[in-house]
Amino acid sequence: MKTRKQGNAIVLTVPTKFGIEENVEYIAVKGEDDTITFIKKKKIFLMKHLKMMKQLMQVLDFLRIHL
Repeated sequence: MKTRKQGNAIVLTVPTKFGIEENVEYIAVKGEDDTITFIKKKKIFLMKHLKMMKQLMQVLDFLRIHL
């Protein structure tokens, strides 16, 4: 793959063999070694909720034991 300039952005075309659908939002994260990782926003939303659920379960366990 090769980058190209389009307006004020640098574009990296993703080959169709990756099976990425149109109009799906991603967040790009650039690593220290200049690697770029794309993560679906939906996945991040789910991960945040899973973390909150885990914390809630810990609180409920604490309350169950101490009440």
